[in-house]
Amino acid sequence: MVRGHAVLPHRRVRARFVSTHPTSWLEPLALAVALLGFSGCAHVPPAASVTQWTYPEGPGWGSACEAPPPPQQSPITFVGVATTPWTTSTVVPQATFDPHDQNVVFTASPGPSVAMTPGIGDSAKPYVYTVAGFHFHHRNEHVVDGTPVFEIHIKTTDQYGGTAVFGALWKIDDGVADDPTLVAAYRSLSAPPGSVEAVDLGSVLWRFGHESFYSYVGSLTTPPCTGNIRWFVLQAPIRTPSGIVNRLRAALRSNGMPENNVRGVKPLAQPAPTIYRVTPKQ
Repeated sequence: MVRGHAVLPHRRVRARFVSTHPTSWLEPLALAVALLGFSGCAHVPPAASVTQWTYPEGPGWGSACEAPPPPQQSPITFVGVATTPWTTSTVVPQATFDPHDQNVVFTASPGPSVAMTPGIGDSAKPYVYTVAGFHFHHRNEHVVDGTPVFEIHIKTTDQYGGTAVFGALWKIDDGVADDPTLVAAYRSLSAPPGSVEAVDLGSVLWRFGHESFYSYVGSLTTPPCTGNIRWFVLQAPIRTPSGIVNRLRAALRSNGMPENNVRGVKPLAQPAPTIYRVTPKQ
């Protein structure tokens, strides 16, 4: 399991898992969450050559970010690119709530996990991805069909020492109910000091066991743009009304998230990486 840590001395809170998905693979967990006072993307400790950076992407991001592919950098577009079908993996998310304090980047200890048997693109062994943290982007970084307007990145680690990121996007549909993940994130950021609010990652991770998604090996989307990162990105954006997106954006900005914390789409390396379109095996 990944153990969370706080970079800044924010308050730590505890909450008990409460499932909104009455399925047998959900297991109750008690967990502690620390909020980091940094509003960027899921990241690893920066390389020594990267001292300070900001949006938009520029020279301050460092040489690894500036270098043309290969290796493949992220994000990418999935529109109009060749994909490889993958239908042999069973995807079982273990969902939990992530309680948090008032800030933008969240770190859970221990986090929920997602099991893939076998791993995508690796038929020899299973993978279990344990959540280390999650955050939002002001608009989409990856490009999929459906005009998405918002993106979440859920950073995970696997039992072999690798890093993977689960990405989901939202699109506007004012004819549906508010998405529960966005509602919970807004309430947590708007909660008074000392109170405990919970963000249900389960409602997002659950989709990877039931809906098609893309998978490829790319990079983190902030300096030092570390490579060899396995990405899983839902093919279809989640629908939600414009009101909750606007309220959450305002709450994130008031807690320090940049107005446009989005890295531009990167060209595909040559030879092109394998981009899987995964249909979970039921």
